Amino acid sequence: MGLRKIASALLVDDDTAFRCALQGALRRRGVRAVTAASVEEGAHLLEDEPVDLIAVDYRMPGTDGLTAITRYRRICPDAVIVMLTGFGDIPLTVAAMREGADTLLTKPVDVDRLLREVGSIPAERDGTRAPASTRTYRLEEVERETIEAALNDAGGVVATAAKMLGIDRRTLQRKLKRIS
Repeated sequence: MGLRKIASALLVDDDTAFRCALQGALRRRGVRAVTAASVEEGAHLLEDEPVDLIAVDYRMPGTDGLTAITRYRRICPDAVIVMLTGFGDIPLTVAAMREGADTLLTKPVDVDRLLREVGSIPAERDGTRAPASTRTYRLEEVERETIEAALNDAGGVVATAAKMLGIDRRTLQRKLKRIS
């Protein structure tokens, strides 16, 4: 199995400046990128033309990005779906993966990080999703990144990071031992 090549992308985000900046950066790297300001607009664009990559923001007016994942997966089953959020936490990460996202990235996201992350997802031969073991590995990777970001924001204080993540301090300590 080779790594994914991205030729086309749909960016769904209500932040016009972010959406346009990411679109421009993708286009400069040879990716045909279209944008949508809402989940509904994104669905209409996908119905007209499938893409290789869908990056959807979590918090948007109306339908949120989490709800959109299942719909987008149904319309465009072979696309890589990336949940973008400025409010990443472990429960959101788990929910996004369960809905069918391939990964979750916390904002701000630069185009090189996005393409590196997407490029590391193996391309499937027959349109089926990656095996569960691959998705589990990606989930653990996102969980580690989320914990590290919370610890950084909390100034290294485990109790504060645990509160930010919405988990018990002892649970966070066990997770830290497992990932270190």
